Amino acid sequence: MYRIPSDLFKNELPEMGVSVFDYHMEESSVRNKIILNKNLFSFLIEGGKEVYYGKQHDKLTGNQFLILSEGNCLMTETTTVQNRYRSLLLFFDVQVLEKFVKLNRLVITKSSPEPYLVLEYDEYLRFFVKSLSDHKIASSFLPNFLESKLFELLYYLISKLGTSFLYSFMLRPGGTQNQFREIVENNSLKKLSVEELAFLSNMSLSTFKRQFKEIYHTSPAKWFLKQRLQFAAVLLAQENKRPIEIYEELGFESLSSFIHSFKTEYGTTPRQFQP
Repeated sequence: MYRIPSDLFKNELPEMGVSVFDYHMEESSVRNKIILNKNLFSFLIEGGKEVYYGKQHDKLTGNQFLILSEGNCLMTETTTVQNRYRSLLLFFDVQVLEKFVKLNRLVITKSSPEPYLVLEYDEYLRFFVKSLSDHKIASSFLPNFLESKLFELLYYLISKLGTSFLYSFMLRPGGTQNQFREIVENNSLKKLSVEELAFLSNMSLSTFKRQFKEIYHTSPAKWFLKQRLQFAAVLLAQENKRPIEIYEELGFESLSSFIHSFKTEYGTTPRQFQP
């Protein structure tokens, strides 16, 4: 089995502005904590990918790929039935992107920053990914080969998307109270641990809990339980769901623990709560 080094995203990237890594694995991994110190094109070739980043969450199909900005994300990678996973990772730093913008005298319109974009493959993009597979041979003959390939890709994407998508990838990671709220509230019904939410917020666990208390005036455990129970009430009353159908979806370990928590919150059992 070949695994990507656990600290590749932190310490082992080459110091050059653009680099490529051909990533193979033979076992699925679930919600790995990834620290990106460069922007990244993640071209999915075999298998599946799921990503949590900031307030966003997506599952990729075989016809999609990602552009991620530098920062913290949670990533799940699943193998095919033949136990294969492969993606081609094209890293690039902000300085290279700024060079591209200056060279082409581009005007980048400010837009709502998104930590990543999910894009669809087309014939050109599949050919581009295939051409990167032989980058080691080409790089030995052509100086700045990878930078030229990155610029080629950016020209193509600008022709399809315009220049505004570049804005998110020129920003330095930074957290605000609004971003903190977005991460918490957009993931309130996801099965993420407090430790994982702290990681997405680029905070230590103690700092996350302290800021959470300042904003929501309660502990994360109590607040998230209340959100799940409020959603349960909607499913029971408006969609006529049975308790046994929803307790796992809501993150409860057993039906009995769900019933106990619901009765503590609403003074009645889930069945009695339904009209």
